Formats: sequence, structure tokens, C-alpha cells
Amino acid sequence: MINDYIAVEGIRYEVRRNARRKRVAIGLDGDNRFFIAAPVYTARGELERILRENSASFVDKIAKKRPHSLAVEHKYEDGELFYFRGEQYPLRVKSGIAGGLRFDGGEFLTGLFADSEIVRHNFEAWYAHRLRELIQAEFPAWCKRIGVGPKKVELKNVRTLWGSCSSLQSITFSIRLALVPPPLMEYVMIHELCHLLEMNHSAKFWAHVGRFCGGYEQRRAELKRDGGKYRW
Repeated sequence: MINDYIAVEGIRYEVRRNARRKRVAIGLDGDNRFFIAAPVYTARGELERILRENSASFVDKIAKKRPHSLAVEHKYEDGELFYFRGEQYPLRVKSGIAGGLRFDGGEFLTGLFADSEIVRHNFEAWYAHRLRELIQAEFPAWCKRIGVGPKKVELKNVRTLWGSCSSLQSITFSIRLALVPPPLMEYVMIHELCHLLEMNHSAKFWAHVGRFCGGYEQRRAELKRDGGKYRW
């Protein structure tokens, strides 16, 4: 299913429709993504009007209450900065570049596309590929050290979580982990593996995390504070 978005004043709102909803509401979710929730029958033009009239005041309110929550809305223009492993690198848009996104000489390289959604999709594919390489290189050592191993590992463009562990011993990582500094990715890997020891967030679970990840509280706080900026 393709998500629908409405861009207003440089901010992209995801349109989230629900048959049970009676009213339109603007919000910012736990993953710092702006959205407009609406009944299924509300016309898109009406949602655009509501955003034009209310977006500025809503953003001002968020900026006061959650100053670190406002993520940069990328336009995929030449010179824009994108994160990889906690560092920012410029995007270079050049004619004559075929295929998907490339990374060379400390720069992201892309061809000219009429639709920026194509570039966004190419970034997602590139980050997913890089994260898979990182997981394959780093994850087995942590499995061995902690003494557990999931039955399955998946990478998804998860909106609200950095990672999750199911009762079926399957671990899912957000593709956005490719953007964060290595210590933060390490914390998420340890966190999810420790769920194979304790499927909860009890004191015993956090003791396991602390055993393998000293100072995890700081890393956890950094992810919560700055997570909104790690986007493509």
C-alpha cells in the first residue's frame, strides 16, 4: 500500500485514514513524523485546506514543547545533507548518472529525476543494503557474546520503532539504523537480543542490557532526543 502525503510549508504530512475516526486531527507520532488523521470520506482538498490554515500554529506548538522533534524535510536537491553512520554527507544531483543512488568520495550521487519520490525510494534501498551489510558484520559477535540468537532477522522501514523482538524469536530492525552513530546502533542490537533473555522491560531486562552495554541510558536518551533527524 502506497502512503499518501500532503506537503505544507516544507513539512510533509502523512494522510492516515480510519473508518472509525469522526474528526480530522493533526499530530506528530512517537517517531517524530507529522500526520493528519481523518475519516475515510474526507476529501483530500479539505485536508489540504485544514493544513494550510493550521500547520504553522501546530508546528509552533511542537517547537515549544518538543524542540528536538522537528525533523528536516528533504527535498532531494543538490547540496542537501544526509546522514550515514552518524555523519552527514552531501547529495550531488548530476545528469548522466543512471540507475539508483551511489555513494562515492564522501558524497551521495544521483541522476536527475522529475519525481523526488524516486530519489527518496533510492535512498531507502541504499540504506537497507548498507544496514544489511552492517548487521551481517556486527550482529553475530553480539549474539555469541550474549549467548542468544534470533530465528529470523528482518529489516523494515519501521516508522515508530528502532527495533523489535517477537515471542517467536524474530528480530526486526528499522532501516534508519544505518543513519545513526555506531554506538546507538550497537545499543539497539543489544537491546533486542536481551529481549531473548527477558521478553519485557523489567528491572531484570535492563540489568541484562546494562551488563552488555555500559552507559546505555545515555545512548537510549540520545536516540529519543535526536531520533527525528535521522531520516532520508
